[in-house]
Amino acid sequence: MFAKKPESKFGCFFNVFGVFRSRSSRWRKASKCKLHIQNLLCSVKLHRNRRECIVRQSRSDIAQLLSYGRYSEALPKAKQFYEDERRLSAYDQVELFCTTILQNISSLKYENNVDLLPEETKKAMAGIIFAASRIGELEDLQHIRSFFVQRFGLKFDKECVDLRQGNVVGFEIVKILNTNMRGDEITDIVRELSHKYKTNITTSTDSISEDLASSDDLGIADSDAMKVEKMKRALRRKKVMKENSKFLHPNLRESKGRDRSFRR
Repeated sequence: MFAKKPESKFGCFFNVFGVFRSRSSRWRKASKCKLHIQNLLCSVKLHRNRRECIVRQSRSDIAQLLSYGRYSEALPKAKQFYEDERRLSAYDQVELFCTTILQNISSLKYENNVDLLPEETKKAMAGIIFAASRIGELEDLQHIRSFFVQRFGLKFDKECVDLRQGNVVGFEIVKILNTNMRGDEITDIVRELSHKYKTNITTSTDSISEDLASSDDLGIADSDAMKVEKMKRALRRKKVMKENSKFLHPNLRESKGRDRSFRR
């Protein structure tokens, strides 16, 4: 009764093109990026265990030097002790970033505009990029950063690395990886370790100040918050370990004796 409307010759072509276009925005390297993040979580654990051993040994060495009154030798070790403590805090931050990204990996798969990503995911990515530019021993950080550059462009990478205006890098990771240190704070670390190991340092404050004044390149900032940071790091670590257990690949789970076999 009614004439059948003829189908367009290009209708099928446009449908196929539309499907292809919708699929083209999907991130094909998302699985590889996820694997590197899982590898990074394992690497962080190994480096943390190694660094914690160094911190324990440094703490003991400093206390022994103080007990013998060798303050000039204790100061460089106190500086290194502080840097190791800072690096442990950085590892905790990296773990938090990885956990956040793994929880929101689907948003990275289908969205290549970084401004349209969830704010939490965007900040985690910015933290990973910033940490990758400052932490050299974690190789997977560099791979993850390169994946982000390929997916979201070089502009976002530069904003995070150079801390340009409008960057979303968290204040805490910037503070932890800050290399600027004040010389008037190193005495606090020495006193704290001396108090913990009950070494006699109350009559030697002047000696420490003199040694510190002769070492312009030695200094530590915010050392009075070390204890607070340790407590925060312990709490964060427990939370992150629970979250990470859900994302680790079965082949990447570590055995009980793996940490002992680790060699740098």
